[in-house]
Amino acid sequence: MKYILALLLSFGFLFADAKSTLFSPLLKPLDYDKQKALLGKELFNDKRIGVDKKISCRSCHNTYKTTDRKRDKNGLNPPLILNSYLNYIHSFDGKITDLKQRINLCFTSQKELKIEVIVKQIKRNPAYILKFNKLYKDGITYENAIDAIIEFLKATVTHNSKFDKFIAGDENALSQDEKDGFDLFMRIGCVNCHNGVNLGGNIVSLLGYEGMALKVPSLRNVSLRSVYLHNGTLNDLLQTIEFMNERMNLNNFTQKDYELLYKFLLTLTGEFPEILHE
Repeated sequence: MKYILALLLSFGFLFADAKSTLFSPLLKPLDYDKQKALLGKELFNDKRIGVDKKISCRSCHNTYKTTDRKRDKNGLNPPLILNSYLNYIHSFDGKITDLKQRINLCFTSQKELKIEVIVKQIKRNPAYILKFNKLYKDGITYENAIDAIIEFLKATVTHNSKFDKFIAGDENALSQDEKDGFDLFMRIGCVNCHNGVNLGGNIVSLLGYEGMALKVPSLRNVSLRSVYLHNGTLNDLLQTIEFMNERMNLNNFTQKDYELLYKFLLTLTGEFPEILHE
Protein backbone atom coordinates (compact mmCIF):
# COMPACT_ATOMS: atom_id res chain seq x y z
CA MET A 1 0.00 0.00 0.00
CA LYS A 2 2.80 2.42 0.88
CA TYR A 3 4.31 1.86 -2.56
CA ILE A 4 0.99 2.72 -4.24
CA LEU A 5 0.74 5.86 -2.13
CA ALA A 6 4.29 6.83 -3.02
CA LEU A 7 3.51 6.29 -6.69
CA LEU A 8 0.39 8.46 -6.48
CA LEU A 9 2.26 11.22 -4.68
CA SER A 10 5.02 11.01 -7.26
CA PHE A 11 2.47 11.24 -10.07
CA GLY A 12 0.87 14.24 -8.42
CA PHE A 13 4.23 15.98 -8.26
CA LEU A 14 4.96 15.19 -11.89
CA PHE A 15 1.53 16.39 -12.94
CA ALA A 16 1.99 19.66 -11.09
CA ASP A 17 5.39 20.11 -12.68
CA ALA A 18 4.21 19.14 -16.17
CA LYS A 19 4.10 22.75 -17.30
CA SER A 20 7.88 22.91 -17.33
CA THR A 21 8.64 19.34 -18.41
CA LEU A 22 6.18 18.69 -21.23
CA PHE A 23 5.75 22.16 -22.73
CA SER A 24 7.98 25.07 -23.68
CA PRO A 25 6.71 28.67 -23.63
CA LEU A 26 7.12 30.82 -26.71
CA LEU A 27 6.89 34.39 -25.43
CA LYS A 28 8.47 36.20 -28.35
CA PRO A 29 9.08 35.66 -32.08
CA LEU A 30 11.98 33.50 -33.18
CA ASP A 31 15.09 35.32 -34.35
CA TYR A 32 15.11 35.62 -38.12
CA ASP A 33 16.63 37.68 -40.93
CA LYS A 34 13.82 40.07 -41.82
CA GLN A 35 14.99 40.89 -45.35
CA LYS A 36 15.44 37.23 -46.24
CA ALA A 37 12.06 36.45 -44.69
CA LEU A 38 10.37 39.16 -46.77
CA LEU A 39 12.02 37.75 -49.87
CA GLY A 40 10.82 34.29 -48.88
CA LYS A 41 7.32 35.68 -48.45
CA GLU A 42 7.40 37.05 -52.00
CA LEU A 43 8.52 33.70 -53.37
CA PHE A 44 5.90 31.87 -51.31
CA ASN A 45 3.11 34.01 -52.79
CA ASP A 46 4.42 34.35 -56.35
CA LYS A 47 2.44 32.36 -58.93
CA ARG A 48 4.84 33.44 -61.67
CA ILE A 49 7.49 30.98 -60.55
CA GLY A 50 5.13 28.02 -60.87
CA VAL A 51 5.06 25.54 -63.74
CA ASP A 52 1.99 27.09 -65.36
CA LYS A 53 2.10 30.46 -63.55
CA LYS A 54 -1.16 29.54 -61.84
CA ILE A 55 0.04 27.99 -58.60
CA SER A 56 2.16 29.26 -55.73
CA CYS A 57 2.98 27.77 -52.34
CA ARG A 58 0.13 29.81 -50.89
CA SER A 59 -2.34 28.31 -53.37
CA CYS A 60 -2.47 25.24 -51.13
CA HIS A 61 -0.87 26.39 -47.89
CA ASN A 62 -2.95 29.26 -46.58
CA THR A 63 -0.98 31.74 -44.49
CA TYR A 64 -3.85 32.75 -42.22
CA LYS A 65 -5.99 29.80 -41.15
CA THR A 66 -5.64 26.47 -42.91
CA THR A 67 -6.64 25.65 -46.42
CA ASP A 68 -9.54 26.25 -48.76
CA ARG A 69 -10.21 22.49 -48.82
CA LYS A 70 -7.83 21.79 -51.70
CA ARG A 71 -6.75 18.26 -50.86
CA ASP A 72 -3.85 16.40 -52.37
CA LYS A 73 -4.10 13.21 -54.44
CA ASN A 74 -4.37 11.15 -51.23
CA GLY A 75 -7.26 13.23 -49.90
CA LEU A 76 -5.08 14.90 -47.28
CA ASN A 77 -5.68 18.45 -46.16
CA PRO A 78 -2.58 20.59 -46.96
CA PRO A 79 -1.11 21.81 -43.65
CA LEU A 80 -1.11 25.45 -42.65
CA ILE A 81 2.22 27.24 -42.42
CA LEU A 82 1.71 29.08 -39.12
CA ASN A 83 4.08 27.49 -36.59
CA SER A 84 5.16 24.85 -39.11
CA TYR A 85 8.80 25.80 -38.51
CA LEU A 86 8.43 24.47 -34.95
CA ASN A 87 7.43 20.97 -36.08
CA TYR A 88 9.83 18.08 -35.74
CA ILE A 89 7.99 16.15 -38.47
CA HIS A 90 7.40 17.82 -41.84
CA SER A 91 5.39 15.20 -43.71
CA PHE A 92 2.07 13.49 -43.08
CA ASP A 93 3.64 10.03 -42.84
CA GLY A 94 6.36 11.18 -40.44
CA LYS A 95 9.24 10.19 -42.72
CA ILE A 96 10.59 13.71 -43.25
CA THR A 97 12.07 15.61 -40.32
CA ASP A 98 14.07 18.16 -42.30
CA LEU A 99 12.20 21.28 -43.43
CA LYS A 100 14.59 21.93 -46.32
CA GLN A 101 13.96 18.42 -47.63
CA ARG A 102 10.20 18.94 -47.36
CA ILE A 103 10.31 22.16 -49.39
CA ASN A 104 12.62 20.53 -51.92
CA LEU A 105 10.12 17.70 -52.44
CA CYS A 106 7.36 20.23 -53.06
CA PHE A 107 9.48 21.97 -55.68
CA THR A 108 10.65 18.80 -57.39
CA SER A 109 7.29 17.04 -57.51
CA GLN A 110 6.09 16.70 -61.09
CA LYS A 111 2.63 17.80 -60.03
CA GLU A 112 3.76 20.81 -58.04
CA LEU A 113 6.78 22.89 -59.05
CA LYS A 114 10.09 22.27 -60.86
CA ILE A 115 13.60 23.48 -60.00
CA GLU A 116 14.63 24.67 -63.44
CA VAL A 117 11.38 26.54 -63.94
CA ILE A 118 11.62 28.21 -60.53
CA VAL A 119 15.18 29.47 -61.04
CA LYS A 120 14.43 30.61 -64.59
CA GLN A 121 11.34 32.55 -63.55
CA ILE A 122 13.10 34.16 -60.59
CA LYS A 123 15.93 35.34 -62.82
CA ARG A 124 13.44 37.02 -65.14
CA ASN A 125 12.43 39.41 -62.36
CA PRO A 126 14.82 42.41 -61.99
CA ALA A 127 13.61 43.03 -58.44
CA TYR A 128 14.47 39.47 -57.44
CA ILE A 129 17.93 39.80 -58.99
CA LEU A 130 18.65 42.89 -56.89
CA LYS A 131 17.35 41.34 -53.68
CA PHE A 132 19.16 38.02 -54.08
CA ASN A 133 22.42 39.75 -54.96
CA LYS A 134 22.09 41.92 -51.87
CA LEU A 135 21.29 39.07 -49.50
CA TYR A 136 23.34 36.20 -50.93
CA LYS A 137 26.93 36.23 -52.20
CA ASP A 138 26.08 33.87 -55.05
CA GLY A 139 22.81 35.59 -55.93
CA ILE A 140 19.90 33.58 -57.32
CA THR A 141 20.24 29.86 -56.76
CA TYR A 142 17.76 27.14 -55.97
CA GLU A 143 19.32 26.64 -52.54
CA ASN A 144 19.06 30.35 -51.73
CA ALA A 145 15.41 30.39 -52.75
CA ILE A 146 14.70 27.56 -50.30
CA ASP A 147 16.71 29.34 -47.61
CA ALA A 148 14.61 32.50 -48.03
CA ILE A 149 11.37 30.53 -47.77
CA ILE A 150 12.58 28.79 -44.62
CA GLU A 151 13.42 32.19 -43.14
CA PHE A 152 9.86 33.29 -43.95
CA LEU A 153 8.43 30.21 -42.22
CA LYS A 154 10.59 30.96 -39.20
CA ALA A 155 8.87 34.36 -39.02
CA THR A 156 5.34 32.88 -39.09
CA VAL A 157 5.23 31.71 -35.49
CA THR A 158 2.30 32.71 -33.27
CA HIS A 159 3.85 33.51 -29.90
CA ASN A 160 2.85 34.88 -26.50
CA SER A 161 -0.46 33.07 -26.10
CA LYS A 162 -2.18 32.94 -22.72
CA PHE A 163 -0.93 29.38 -22.39
CA ASP A 164 2.65 30.46 -23.14
CA LYS A 165 2.45 32.97 -20.31
CA PHE A 166 0.98 30.32 -18.01
CA ILE A 167 3.73 27.83 -18.84
CA ALA A 168 6.30 30.57 -18.22
CA GLY A 169 5.03 30.93 -14.67
CA ASP A 170 2.19 33.47 -14.77
CA GLU A 171 -0.53 31.68 -12.80
CA ASN A 172 -2.95 34.52 -13.51
CA ALA A 173 -2.68 34.09 -17.27
CA LEU A 174 -5.47 31.49 -17.27
CA SER A 175 -8.88 31.62 -15.64
CA GLN A 176 -9.96 28.78 -13.36
CA ASP A 177 -12.05 27.22 -16.12
CA GLU A 178 -9.07 27.37 -18.48
CA LYS A 179 -6.85 25.75 -15.85
CA ASP A 180 -9.45 23.05 -15.32
CA GLY A 181 -9.51 22.53 -19.07
CA PHE A 182 -5.73 22.11 -19.03
CA ASP A 183 -5.98 19.59 -16.18
CA LEU A 184 -8.54 17.67 -18.24
CA PHE A 185 -6.26 17.86 -21.29
CA MET A 186 -3.57 16.20 -19.19
CA ARG A 187 -5.73 13.61 -17.45
CA ILE A 188 -7.50 12.18 -20.49
CA GLY A 189 -4.27 11.79 -22.45
CA CYS A 190 -4.36 14.59 -25.04
CA VAL A 191 -0.87 15.46 -23.85
CA ASN A 192 0.44 12.08 -25.00
CA CYS A 193 0.37 13.39 -28.58
CA HIS A 194 0.07 17.16 -28.18
CA ASN A 195 3.14 18.29 -26.27
CA GLY A 196 6.36 20.21 -26.74
CA VAL A 197 6.77 23.79 -27.89
CA ASN A 198 4.24 23.31 -30.70
CA LEU A 199 1.78 21.08 -28.81
CA GLY A 200 2.10 18.56 -31.62
CA GLY A 201 3.97 18.09 -34.87
CA ASN A 202 6.49 15.67 -33.37
CA ILE A 203 4.95 12.18 -33.68
CA VAL A 204 2.59 10.17 -35.89
CA SER A 205 -0.60 8.54 -34.63
CA LEU A 206 -3.35 6.20 -35.83
CA LEU A 207 -5.92 7.96 -33.65
CA GLY A 208 -8.65 9.53 -35.78
CA TYR A 209 -7.40 8.15 -39.10
CA GLU A 210 -8.50 5.35 -41.40
CA GLY A 211 -5.68 2.89 -40.88
CA MET A 212 -2.96 5.44 -41.59
CA ALA A 213 -0.35 6.66 -39.13
CA LEU A 214 -0.25 10.41 -39.76
CA LYS A 215 1.49 13.38 -38.18
CA VAL A 216 -0.19 14.79 -35.10
CA PRO A 217 -0.97 18.46 -35.86
CA SER A 218 0.06 21.39 -33.70
CA LEU A 219 -2.65 22.87 -31.50
CA ARG A 220 -1.30 26.41 -31.60
CA ASN A 221 -4.02 28.72 -32.94
CA VAL A 222 -6.29 25.69 -33.28
CA SER A 223 -9.45 27.72 -32.62
CA LEU A 224 -8.83 29.93 -35.67
CA ARG A 225 -8.64 27.18 -38.25
CA SER A 226 -11.25 26.86 -40.94
CA VAL A 227 -11.12 23.06 -41.23
CA TYR A 228 -9.96 20.19 -39.03
CA LEU A 229 -8.62 16.63 -39.30
CA HIS A 230 -6.25 15.22 -41.89
CA ASN A 231 -8.92 15.34 -44.59
CA GLY A 232 -10.53 18.65 -43.67
CA THR A 233 -13.96 17.11 -43.14
CA LEU A 234 -14.87 19.07 -40.00
CA ASN A 235 -15.08 22.84 -39.71
CA ASP A 236 -15.99 23.33 -36.05
CA LEU A 237 -13.64 22.97 -33.08
CA LEU A 238 -16.25 21.65 -30.65
CA GLN A 239 -17.35 19.11 -33.23
CA THR A 240 -13.73 18.05 -33.61
CA ILE A 241 -13.36 17.62 -29.84
CA GLU A 242 -16.44 15.38 -29.88
CA PHE A 243 -15.01 13.37 -32.77
CA MET A 244 -11.72 12.79 -30.96
CA ASN A 245 -13.58 11.92 -27.76
CA GLU A 246 -15.37 9.12 -29.63
CA ARG A 247 -12.04 7.83 -30.97
CA MET A 248 -10.55 7.86 -27.47
CA ASN A 249 -13.63 6.07 -26.03
CA LEU A 250 -14.13 8.58 -23.22
CA ASN A 251 -17.70 7.53 -22.49
CA ASN A 252 -17.91 9.49 -19.24
CA PHE A 253 -17.22 12.84 -20.90
CA THR A 254 -19.77 15.46 -19.82
CA GLN A 255 -20.95 18.65 -21.50
CA LYS A 256 -18.99 20.56 -18.88
CA ASP A 257 -15.87 18.64 -19.88
CA TYR A 258 -16.36 19.66 -23.51
CA GLU A 259 -16.73 23.29 -22.48
CA LEU A 260 -13.63 23.24 -20.27
CA LEU A 261 -11.47 21.61 -22.92
CA TYR A 262 -12.74 24.07 -25.51
CA LYS A 263 -11.92 27.02 -23.25
CA PHE A 264 -8.41 25.69 -22.72
CA LEU A 265 -7.81 25.30 -26.47
CA LEU A 266 -8.77 28.96 -26.93
CA THR A 267 -5.79 29.91 -24.77
CA LEU A 268 -3.42 28.53 -27.42
CA THR A 269 -4.09 31.47 -29.74
CA GLY A 270 -0.96 33.58 -30.00
CA GLU A 271 -0.03 36.92 -31.51
CA PHE A 272 -0.25 37.07 -35.28
CA PRO A 273 3.15 37.24 -37.05
CA GLU A 274 4.09 40.78 -38.03
CA ILE A 275 5.52 39.67 -41.36
CA LEU A 276 2.06 38.70 -42.60
CA HIS A 277 0.95 42.32 -42.19
CA GLU A 278 3.85 43.66 -44.26
